[in-house]
Amino acid sequence: MKLNISSEKPLYLQLKEHIKSEINMERYMPGQKLSTETELCEEYGVSRITARRAITDLVEEGVLIKKQGKGTFVREVKHKRELISVGSFSELTSSSGNEPNTKILSINIIDLGENENNFPVSKNSKILELRRLLFIDNVPFIMETSHYPLELLPGLEEKISSTTSTYKTLKEEYGVEVVSSDKIVNVGYATVEEAERLQCDIGATLFNVEKISSDQNNRHIHFSKSLMIADRVTFTLSINK
Repeated sequence: MKLNISSEKPLYLQLKEHIKSEINMERYMPGQKLSTETELCEEYGVSRITARRAITDLVEEGVLIKKQGKGTFVREVKHKRELISVGSFSELTSSSGNEPNTKILSINIIDLGENENNFPVSKNSKILELRRLLFIDNVPFIMETSHYPLELLPGLEEKISSTTSTYKTLKEEYGVEVVSSDKIVNVGYATVEEAERLQCDIGATLFNVEKISSDQNNRHIHFSKSLMIADRVTFTLSINK
């Protein structure tokens, strides 16, 4: 497509608007690499200076992002996550107007570990380890490893489903309602497996959120580690006096 050289509107503005239109119509998806300056010049019949100015403006506006040595990409949508929220992933995602999906990676029964010292169970108790990949609008968002005490939740391994919130299962099957949680946020970098699962670069910056949740009887009932790509999430914190 060639731009209108007879228009009063500068060519770089025409190119900016067209790239935005392509993104809005999902011809360029979040995270997708944009054509190179040379390719844009050939496709739209503009100079390199024009293409560079259009891209620079879109980067400054937050529409595009440049990655050193890799090119220019459509900036990925950032999802807000309230740090003090206690709802399930499905509840929080749906309430934001997005579609949650879950893929179970593995379900294992393991021995009580050091992370479960706060669970009110005996030393020989078994733990359910659930590894999942959580999606928002079919884009991988969280790689999560969760632990639940089977002494308090017998048979939970048979009730886990990729289509039902685990917190909902706890409430309906065991009368257990998660009412509070403590979280610690650290920063790490994606391993080969994590990059493959989350569809990001190896070494990409990740938030590592450790959470221990308690039920209505003040018992620690759930421990989890959630890995999220830093470019895809914004943490918020609401405080009332």
